[in-house]
Amino acid sequence: MQAEREERERMPRPLPVDTLWVRFVFVDHGGIPRCKAAHRDSFERRARAGVGLAKGVMALDPSGLLHPASGLTPVGEVRLIPDLSTLTPLPFARGQAMVSCDMTEPDATTPWEGCPRSALKRVLEWLAARGYRAVASYEAEFHVWGPDGPLDRTPYAASFALTPAAEYVAELAETLEEMGIRPEQCHAEVGHGNLELSVGEAEALAAADRRVQVLETIRGVAHRMGLETTMAPKPYLEGAGNGHHLHVSLYEDDAPVLFDASGALSSQGSGFVAGLLEHMPAVMAFTAPSPNSYQRLAPGMWASAYAAYGPDNREAAVRIASPVAGAESATANVEIKPVDVTANPYLALAAVLTAGMDGMDRNLDPGEPTTVDPATLGEEERASKGIYPLPADLDEALDALEKDEALIEALGEPIVRTHLAVGRAQATMAKELPPEEVAAAAAMIY
Repeated sequence: MQAEREERERMPRPLPVDTLWVRFVFVDHGGIPRCKAAHRDSFERRARAGVGLAKGVMALDPSGLLHPASGLTPVGEVRLIPDLSTLTPLPFARGQAMVSCDMTEPDATTPWEGCPRSALKRVLEWLAARGYRAVASYEAEFHVWGPDGPLDRTPYAASFALTPAAEYVAELAETLEEMGIRPEQCHAEVGHGNLELSVGEAEALAAADRRVQVLETIRGVAHRMGLETTMAPKPYLEGAGNGHHLHVSLYEDDAPVLFDASGALSSQGSGFVAGLLEHMPAVMAFTAPSPNSYQRLAPGMWASAYAAYGPDNREAAVRIASPVAGAESATANVEIKPVDVTANPYLALAAVLTAGMDGMDRNLDPGEPTTVDPATLGEEERASKGIYPLPADLDEALDALEKDEALIEALGEPIVRTHLAVGRAQATMAKELPPEEVAAAAAMIY
């Protein structure tokens, strides 16, 4: 069955008649979607044989520097092999479509050990062997401004904010619908011109693919309309940041695993949350992998600064999201807060699932939920409850990752080695810059 599914994924299909170029897309360790585009006349051949890419590209940081500590150099090549089930027209880019790719060795069949999408596939196969499947969705927060500045200067969730943004959010919704992605909610965030968009959940691999498509669409629609946008974690030090929170659920067949019929954590869900909390510093090396990430993660910012969990606690790293009345067990989910646009969505989701499953396998106990802002508790009280501060900078998260055997085993040493090399280099460069320049650089890239 697995072999048949993979063969279907690689079977070429007719392109829409107006498609000229297909972007063969992958995501690097800085969370940047990259691609090589194949012309329609060569698409069928490239869909089977793949598009060549230097292995060293995966060791590039956002500035374009290659870091030899990754073990990758300009020598050696992989093939970008498209998963044709993800082939999606891009209405905002004339004549273009995109497709998510796995990386293989030059034989076009052997998975490359440095491929993030393949790493998530391995983790999902590990879950499937235990009888589980994962469903997920990423939120997206972003700033939009026009020639005269931010589209609005209203406070959080102000209704009027959607009036100056009306043309943009209408175009965004219509474009996502045309791409087969269901918009769920949109509202004004805290910053000026700051919006949040959520889309429907999907099976885990599809959710990671979709996250790339959504980010491309947010930027693409803005560009077509003559607007500018940034999703950087903290583009302005004096203003609000942008989170990209990750929601996760587990199912055994069609039965929710993490929550009971009332929407409360099950024993398995408690273990999952405990695993997340235990591994959170190392997980953050993937979910918040840039120096700018830690300019956002501070107490009082609703971004999470402590390893704690609680029902609808938006200052805790793990929020237990309220279920929908009448469908409690099916709609309750775990939200991971310290996640932003610099995350590779495949590696972030793989790390989160690995951490949670490790907690389930070991029957870990997360303790009592935190029902107040952890920052309002004294240091001794936090310690007595097992609440500890999250990493204060990228180096702390990378230090934790270096020691996390569960994540290294699940994701593979080659991927972790490259991620550490790219992350360490970014952290070193950031220390040489004023904080304002770190934020400004992130705002330009993301």
